[in-house]
Amino acid sequence: MTDDSTAAPTAIPAPDPATDVLRLRSETASYVLAGASLLFLLHFHLVPALFAGLLVHVLLTRPARWLHGARFSHDVAKWLAAGILALLAGAAVTGGVLLLHAFWRGHVGNLPDIYQKMADALETTRAALVKQNLGSLLPGMDDASPLSEHMTRWLRENQPALKHAGAEGGRLLLHLLLGVVIGLLVFFEPAAPEGRTLAKPLARPLAKALAARVDRFAEAFQSILFAQVEISAINTVLTILFLFAVQPLFGVHLPFRGTLVAVTFVAGLIPIAGNLVSNSIIVIVSLGVSPWAAAGALAFLVAVHKAEYFLNAKIVGSRIGASAWEILLAIVAFEVAFGAVGVVLAPIIYAWVKRELVDRHLV
Repeated sequence: MTDDSTAAPTAIPAPDPATDVLRLRSETASYVLAGASLLFLLHFHLVPALFAGLLVHVLLTRPARWLHGARFSHDVAKWLAAGILALLAGAAVTGGVLLLHAFWRGHVGNLPDIYQKMADALETTRAALVKQNLGSLLPGMDDASPLSEHMTRWLRENQPALKHAGAEGGRLLLHLLLGVVIGLLVFFEPAAPEGRTLAKPLARPLAKALAARVDRFAEAFQSILFAQVEISAINTVLTILFLFAVQPLFGVHLPFRGTLVAVTFVAGLIPIAGNLVSNSIIVIVSLGVSPWAAAGALAFLVAVHKAEYFLNAKIVGSRIGASAWEILLAIVAFEVAFGAVGVVLAPIIYAWVKRELVDRHLV
């Protein structure tokens, strides 16, 4: 009888150089294709579609993992996650429509009063500038005609541009819908043996490498998404302090402060641009109180807006293990190269690149 304790250990198969070369070439090609795809999306203004697809994928993947961990099978967990998201999305859309209708009718938040307050403030400011012979500061509005007449004339003169903007808006909506559909298709794609969500079983090396690139990019998007919610919450807290604590110290009591705070949080979920929208509304409403109140609001909100670059860099950097100056440098570089879209996309791309480099022990 042979003694098993003296049996020779199983030999480890030697690595296959041809396989290593194929893997290296596949990964190199996947990086090239991923970079070219990002440039294509930026050049043809398809970033909103990309974000829509990634958002759907993230919102489905996280609950699916939780449900799968609660002893549901992988496929059942996916369908449960999709059903929960569909119910939540339907409730959110219904609630949003009802809330918007209530805002518009003035039942909640006094939104029509805010519009009227903003219009009155702009009309008063325009009249004061015209009276001081400073109407040239407002191009095309240097006479004493009512603001409504100037708006009507501006709309008539810019009708072609407005039609083009409407067409672009419809195109953007179509891109968003396509992004959502692609996100759903990717989510329900059969998982690979390694757990990848974008590669079919027994996929070729290039397909696996591309799946790894997309998965890591989705992880970077998820990190930046949660960071943006945190940034919006911080901006909202600063706005609350300014409206309810700082301004009253100087005898300024802005109307509709609760509504302005809600607008600040919701708009703040949109990187950079949302903050500009909420700031503009606050400044115009402050203008209706006094020019000094508007000047103070403008100074405070400009400071907050500029600080958002550093805040964004700090929060995002803490999530991906990068220094604030790295994120800030990426934001500045992408803003110069691609404008506002580059500002939004820069932290995601940098987080993705950083993760790829760390995984290969290059940094």
